[in-house]
Amino acid sequence: METLAKQFEEALKLIGIGEKATRAQAAQTEVRQVLEASEALRKWGVDTILIGSYARQTTIYPGKDVDVFSKMTRLDTSASPTTVFEAVRDTLVDHYGRRATPQRRSVKVAFGEDFSVDAVPAVRAGARWAVPNRDQATWAQSGSSRWVETDPERLGSLTTERNKQPTVGGQGVYVPVVKLVRQIREHHLADAKPGGLYLELLTYYAFQDPMKGDSFAEFLATTLRRITDLLGAAVQNPLVDPALGTPYAPAPAASELQAAQAQFGKLAAEAERALGLERCPAAVVWRGILGSNERGPCFPLPSGCDESGREIPAVTVNTRRGSDEARPFA
Repeated sequence: METLAKQFEEALKLIGIGEKATRAQAAQTEVRQVLEASEALRKWGVDTILIGSYARQTTIYPGKDVDVFSKMTRLDTSASPTTVFEAVRDTLVDHYGRRATPQRRSVKVAFGEDFSVDAVPAVRAGARWAVPNRDQATWAQSGSSRWVETDPERLGSLTTERNKQPTVGGQGVYVPVVKLVRQIREHHLADAKPGGLYLELLTYYAFQDPMKGDSFAEFLATTLRRITDLLGAAVQNPLVDPALGTPYAPAPAASELQAAQAQFGKLAAEAERALGLERCPAAVVWRGILGSNERGPCFPLPSGCDESGREIPAVTVNTRRGSDEARPFA
């Protein structure tokens, strides 16, 4: 079995955010400091944390935004979403001016043309948190519909725990495989649903039962097959958010799930086929599965392999001497 360990290691670098992580860290720290310095928000017990794929270390290139969770520890869902949102909005607009743009339930702060920080306000919802409903028309209503319960910290803890076993070379397998799955989804589904978080949660459940293997190639092949099965099951039984224990919302349509299942079924079959090939043809198959990003192909070919999966013949050195030996220039 050819598992191409070196090539998978390089692939994870090619889909990673690399030095952009430093930029993201500085940007989110700055926005959090601005929010936590606000007198209005401090009265509500503002406490900010980094959430999302950056926090879980599952983000992939280009990693265009970072999510900052702005917890108002002294407020609960009896507070008006409008009042809380506008306080966060005004704090950031006052500091950043036009760089701060209100979204449906967050405020986007631009750091250049290709990167931003999204700050979303949250209030207590019992032992969890709640963020404003995306539909701002509900904010003026009474009842629970104006706030949506969430628990990003719990999802982060579940990710950390899931990444402990299995391992490859002492490294947790789960988080790297999530990144590979996100890249595969990005390349093969593009703007179609389900999105990256949905596929990450499917990967979480794919790792629920024990997996056998000693390489990323084996674990990824198994994951793609299990994701295919889970997509099929989700048509009848909606995916459950493991952090909340409630159905994922908004759920993809049945037709979207079926289209994704068909695509991932083909990719799973290709991955399983790759495990039985020699290194050059196997690498070409994995390259097709991982696809490409703005940097180019995400799976490098081993040295001595061409794009069609053939071995490149070694250059033969001429050791003969005589009439056909190369002559020096006169």
